Amino acid sequence: DAHASLMLISVGCPTSFISGVADETCGNDGPLIDESENYFASSMESSIAKSMERTWSFLNDKFPWAAFLSEGAFKRVYRVWNSSVGAEEAVSVMDVDLIESTGNKNVVGAELAVSVMLSSLVRRNICPNFVLTRGVFTCAFEPPASHWGCEKTKRPKGDFYCPNQRGRKPKQPGSNKRGRYQYIRMELCKHGDVEEYIKRQPDQVIAMHEARCILFQMAFALHTAGDRFGMKHYDVKLLNFFLQSANDTDICEVDNPHTVLRYGVGSHVFSLRVPTERALIAKLADYGTANLSAETNGQPVTLAQFTTIENTPPDYLILGDAAQQGFGHDCFGLGLCMLHLFTGLAPYEEILESVTCPTNLKKKLKRIWEDESSKGYDVIRSLILSDVYEDENGNTEGEPDETVYDTLYRFLVLIGIPKDQFESNKQGKVWRVITSSLRS
Repeated sequence: DAHASLMLISVGCPTSFISGVADETCGNDGPLIDESENYFASSMESSIAKSMERTWSFLNDKFPWAAFLSEGAFKRVYRVWNSSVGAEEAVSVMDVDLIESTGNKNVVGAELAVSVMLSSLVRRNICPNFVLTRGVFTCAFEPPASHWGCEKTKRPKGDFYCPNQRGRKPKQPGSNKRGRYQYIRMELCKHGDVEEYIKRQPDQVIAMHEARCILFQMAFALHTAGDRFGMKHYDVKLLNFFLQSANDTDICEVDNPHTVLRYGVGSHVFSLRVPTERALIAKLADYGTANLSAETNGQPVTLAQFTTIENTPPDYLILGDAAQQGFGHDCFGLGLCMLHLFTGLAPYEEILESVTCPTNLKKKLKRIWEDESSKGYDVIRSLILSDVYEDENGNTEGEPDETVYDTLYRFLVLIGIPKDQFESNKQGKVWRVITSSLRS
């Protein structure tokens, strides 16, 4: 995909990265790409990167109004007015130098490539349930907080763009402020993420039929991403699904009281009939933890699959290193989303915030998960002790992250102790601890 290549080039990743063949070799036959071809590809990518650069004046003329939305580890997201198209958009801004300095260039490059690949499914009318990426450019300067906003002052120029409002444009920063910043233009999902959407509803609950329609679309997005690209998301939660209006603003709700969204799977057609005023499309986003490699299916889990710890599937905690990568992680996350959608209460970890792992159970689990003599739980041990280290004098510093203890116990409270204790013959350590500690 040309669009995906532009994304990768803008953060310094080779275009071959998207197919996973960069700098690979073919046994004794030598490199797949010889030095002359590498030089030519590098020169082409350098020229393309140069063509994507935009000036400070371009930034301020094209986006005369902006408001801060959110901030992550490597990016900030803004709501902007695009004067070229006369409409609002979302713009994600990444500090390329920061990404490189922390050694995360390939990780971010993979996320960008996945986002464009999934966006192409929207553009080709295959599946509307992904955030649409519209363009990418680079600039030597980050957006001015005085006009684009920040965490403390999110809307410095008002809540909306006003064409009659005149003001002084921000001054271009000095040369010592130059860097490399990537700007990604995306569609703006005006209803925000699903979790926030539910919180804004009366009594923080949505109608049953609306919950069904949103859940269907969430499941269809995961199905399509898996079917087309073999994608496992590994961080499925309501915060990573955004809502967009299904209809244009000029649709009259009186003349068209209902909207029908039609989905086809093989020979089956599913029709979602919803009130026009609440016709929404759920869009999957945030692909930082996604994996497209089919070879990883069935392989032992790694730290990369422990994303939002509170949403970790119980079998990962029970089976440890014997747990397998695959689509099951997303299915479990979708189940937690379903619980929230149909009850409207809150994410389960907020409902059970006061519930913590009993001392006797935690003591026994510690022997399994943290003791180095205990085999088969190296990944969980690394997760718990990730911030614990020995200083030069041999003293232990840092604190263990004990979130996994409360997470497993809260699942047992929420779901109960299953009668069918899977893999108990091969991996029965945690099962025996649960049974001896909690069953009277």
